[in-house]
Amino acid sequence: MKYSFKIFSVFNIPVELHISFLLLMALIYGVAIFNLVPGVDLNAALLITLLFVTVVLHELAHSYVAQRYGIGIEKIVLLPIGGISAMEELPEEPGQEFRIAIAGPLVNILIALVCYGLFFVLLQSYPTIASFLNYFALVNVILGAFNLIPAYPMDGGRVLRAFLAGRMSYLQATETAASVGKFLAIIMAVVGIFWNYFLILIALFIYIGADAEYKEIMISTLLEGIKVKEIMTPQVRTVPPATQVEELMEVMFQNKHMGYPVTDGDNLLGIITFNDISRANKGDEKKPVTEFMTRDVIITHPEEPLNDALAKLSQANIGRLPVVEDNQLVGIISRTDIMRAMEILKLKK
Repeated sequence: MKYSFKIFSVFNIPVELHISFLLLMALIYGVAIFNLVPGVDLNAALLITLLFVTVVLHELAHSYVAQRYGIGIEKIVLLPIGGISAMEELPEEPGQEFRIAIAGPLVNILIALVCYGLFFVLLQSYPTIASFLNYFALVNVILGAFNLIPAYPMDGGRVLRAFLAGRMSYLQATETAASVGKFLAIIMAVVGIFWNYFLILIALFIYIGADAEYKEIMISTLLEGIKVKEIMTPQVRTVPPATQVEELMEVMFQNKHMGYPVTDGDNLLGIITFNDISRANKGDEKKPVTEFMTRDVIITHPEEPLNDALAKLSQANIGRLPVVEDNQLVGIISRTDIMRAMEILKLKK
């Protein structure tokens, strides 16, 4: 995630801290040290710090169970509103999703039980420490219970989807869970206006997250089983390496395409796009496109699943992929091609 940096790794999972989290902690400790807000002292600051330690444990529980099912975890990112486990894929088996989702809140409940046990043990001898543990246990109970609210994509929403997925299609279950999540997000935002503005931020995260994940699942379902060769354009308009910048601009204007493979015979040398030649300065019109083209080309092949090709486009933030087979260019596929295919598939559904 942008503006985050790695602080350590657990179970080979990088744990990253977002810069906004650091700013929040600096603000909290600044308020506590200088006594700017009544009731926010160093004990409160320490409690908030430990709360985010439990957030790490909460996310690690999700990640550990996911890894047991063979699901890779790219990283865990700590944000002011909590933590995010970036899974490489979403579990589609309801039982797996249920266990992954419930693992986080169960860790919070376990921490609360341990703290309550220590509270009773230390109450007589160390009342200050016991009081702190009591507050910490309560915070974990609240955190665990809050995460079980069925507001997808929160843990409770994922539990709801796992329950629904056993009774309807995965896409229908996701759509229902996302609708419930967005509805609860709206209620949460309204409550936040009158009670705590922080709830508005969480509501926004839930609403956007629910909508984004539903669209991701919808796309994945629509494109399931389709390969690149079924969508690609086999007759590819290419340009030779000696093509000048001004000549390419004319080609783009005439054909209304913003990117072309650069080939020498059947060999793919690179790809040149409008963004590439926009870096050219005045006076570069006669220079060959090879001076501006992208040489490390991300490619696909005819048998690659369309979902994987779309993931490549999204991850690299590019508009098209050359299709290569046996080291020869056999076609090209663009983000527009895939979106157009999706519109047709939606109508067929």
